[in-house]
Amino acid sequence: MRCRWLLLLILLFGLTSCDRQQATRIGGGPQGGTFQGYAEALTRVFTAVEPGRAWKVLASGGSVSNLEKLSAGRVDLALVYAGDAWLQTGRGKGQVPVRALTRLYGAPAHLVVAATSPYASVVDLTGARIAIGNPGSGTAAAARRYFASIRLWQKIVPVHIGFRHALDELERGAVDAVWMVVGSPNPTLVAETETMGLRFIDLISEARQSEFFRRFPFYVPRTLPPGTYPGQQRPIRTFEDSALLLGRADLPERRVRRLLDYLFSSEGHARLVRLHPVGRELTRERGLEGVSIPLHPGAELFWRGEN
Repeated sequence: MRCRWLLLLILLFGLTSCDRQQATRIGGGPQGGTFQGYAEALTRVFTAVEPGRAWKVLASGGSVSNLEKLSAGRVDLALVYAGDAWLQTGRGKGQVPVRALTRLYGAPAHLVVAATSPYASVVDLTGARIAIGNPGSGTAAAARRYFASIRLWQKIVPVHIGFRHALDELERGAVDAVWMVVGSPNPTLVAETETMGLRFIDLISEARQSEFFRRFPFYVPRTLPPGTYPGQQRPIRTFEDSALLLGRADLPERRVRRLLDYLFSSEGHARLVRLHPVGRELTRERGLEGVSIPLHPGAELFWRGEN
């Protein structure tokens, strides 16, 4: 009997170890942001093509944190902004164990204040407390690039907190504005615009008067049309980065090709859209937009249409 129980424990331990080895880790983001929800949607899409493999979303500070974890091998796939990927791994910085799979969606910057706020423009925010995202997030990195370019970084009080916490702090008056770089429309912002009332600050005027777009060519102007958010009657003039799906360079070539084949199939894309509204932005036509680092060999096969 003791031998039988010992054998059973060995088998259970072996199965657990296999499951642990098979689990694929994908870097998401902070709660309330598009990264986390989109990563969760991707795991459910990929589970359909790999039903025998476990998937795990790891919440993180965001883009910069994901890139660090991916480079260190602590995650297998990750959502990373194109700008962060280019700045951290491009520009002749040598070989890194990170490769691009595809562009997922455009992520416009949002700068919001309460509907009753006296702030009407970016320059009005001199001396204001602005929630810019978690430390290590692409959102916080973009805030620093933007405000430094328009010579306002030293004149604001940056507050490093996540989206959900930031909007709560805005509602109670602890911060004056909230900065987010997220897919649009962002569900959290939609809900808060309906319940609390938010106003969106124009970001383009000051950016074009500075060297912002020349210094950071991965950002492009973007206009969100009226009605993108509840009660929004005017266009929101802003800029956007591209959210990319990156992977470890040592992921099997055939596996990466298989995941992309399903993600861009009519069935896979329809599943993604049902799980997350920003999934509508995933298209073959824009699949390499913003990709400035080397492609994974499996992704090269997919984009060349080779077997």
